[in-house]
Amino acid sequence: MIKLIETGLFGDNLVTVNSPLMVKRYNTCLSDIGLKNTKLKKFHIDGWGWSPEVAEELDNRFYMSHGLANPYGIIISPKQEDSSIYMPFHSFDVAIHKTIFKQYKNQIKDITAQCGLWFELDQEISAYRSPQDLLMIDYMRVNFTSVDRVMFAAKEQRTLIREFYDVKQAWSNVELREKIIESSQKNGDLRFRKFDIPIFPFSDVDNYYTVAFNGLFVLKNLNSEKPLLVHMDNKSSLSAEAKHTHIEYNIEDPQLLSYLYSNNIVSDKTKDFASQKVLLEIAKDYTLVKAALDNNEKTNIAKLSKTQKKGVVNQLLTDGLLPDEYFELERIINLLDNNEKKPSVISDCVRTLLLHPDPSLDNNQKLVIWKMLCKLNQTNPLLTYLFDKSSFYNQYAQWPKQLQIWVVELLLKHKNIYNQLI
Repeated sequence: MIKLIETGLFGDNLVTVNSPLMVKRYNTCLSDIGLKNTKLKKFHIDGWGWSPEVAEELDNRFYMSHGLANPYGIIISPKQEDSSIYMPFHSFDVAIHKTIFKQYKNQIKDITAQCGLWFELDQEISAYRSPQDLLMIDYMRVNFTSVDRVMFAAKEQRTLIREFYDVKQAWSNVELREKIIESSQKNGDLRFRKFDIPIFPFSDVDNYYTVAFNGLFVLKNLNSEKPLLVHMDNKSSLSAEAKHTHIEYNIEDPQLLSYLYSNNIVSDKTKDFASQKVLLEIAKDYTLVKAALDNNEKTNIAKLSKTQKKGVVNQLLTDGLLPDEYFELERIINLLDNNEKKPSVISDCVRTLLLHPDPSLDNNQKLVIWKMLCKLNQTNPLLTYLFDKSSFYNQYAQWPKQLQIWVVELLLKHKNIYNQLI
């Protein structure tokens, strides 16, 4: 992971927590939630307060939760606004993060100057008992709590002062005066501080991915007559209920692709790659890189010139080690370059590589489908990095050194393509 960290592909914009005060605030938030504290003196946190070092210390990637139906976030610095979310529970967590800081940026700045702040995603259920439970969720409530209850104290102080000004003869109310004095002595003057963060609902939960049940796609309104559940866990048994109220597939079920095709959820039309031929180029090059490294793990494929690559292609072809998909993708790219129609025959393997969200989908829907396709194919490291970072980091750790070097250079060159794909 060192190369990823050095190039900013992992840990970019993580917030450093290294002062006794900030460590204490973080632990106080954990205690307030009912979670284990960290003994670390220095660590880093992402936009939601998740720390890779604390997760390793506690040996629990999901330590920021009371079960996967009850995730929490911790904010101890306004700097977390620019941080990524490295351990999302849902694919829409990034959207919630942006909403939080867009609507309550000033409140977060004021509160974290004084204490820690944490929030929960309240789904109005204590635990997921079955995947079907997720079909019943129409929204989530984001509920904030300040550790020393300064949000409550500010609200209470304003109420007391409003009563003092608005109620006749309130100045003579000794008890009211004492409460105002006690509040100001304990918390200071909170009348003009921006401490109010109300509970707000997040309703864009129709189509998403969740880590619950070993990975599950929940698609409730995606060009389909019935809601769709797609299980990552191929050991999951599909309920009989699915025949009547919704549809369920395992990710490796061959019928899943047919369903996605027939409902205009995915497409394999090559013309849709006209403006993004780089994706086909990457798929082609990845096929070559894998074949070259399978043949010789020490091949420095990232440093080969275009002419030298041709020599590698020729040698692998001679030895029968280069898959036909390489040449098929090359032919499709050439057809696109010449504005010609796609080939009349495409192999099943290459057809899978061509899969992309149907252009008719909106941006949020495309985001979820790109993630599903990354789970299905795992053949384009750029797409996996952009849409399924957790899987990417796990895969990266297993790759040989030369493949890691090649992929890092690939990401540095093309990582800004994200907005063009959704």
